Amino acid sequence: MGGSGKAANKTQEQLAMERRQRMQLDEETAASERRLKAVAQKQLGKQSLLAKPMMEKKAPAPTVKKKSDKSLFGRAASMAAMMVGR
Repeated sequence: MGGSGKAANKTQEQLAMERRQRMQLDEETAASERRLKAVAQKQLGKQSLLAKPMMEKKAPAPTVKKKSDKSLFGRAASMAAMMVGR
């Protein structure tokens, strides 16, 4: 049960193996993050394409104003219409 309190120094082989494992883990993490990002972008793209279009505001219909019959022709036409209507 005894032993010294110091840990044994790691060999060059162990250090190299840990370095390789760390690099592999970093590469896998980066690849996984790229995949997740691509999936998220696709989902956002699909959502925007499949989303219901926003309701367009329709412009109010133009109002038609009746011209006043103040011209000579307009007054003559109104008088003729009144005479026929009698």
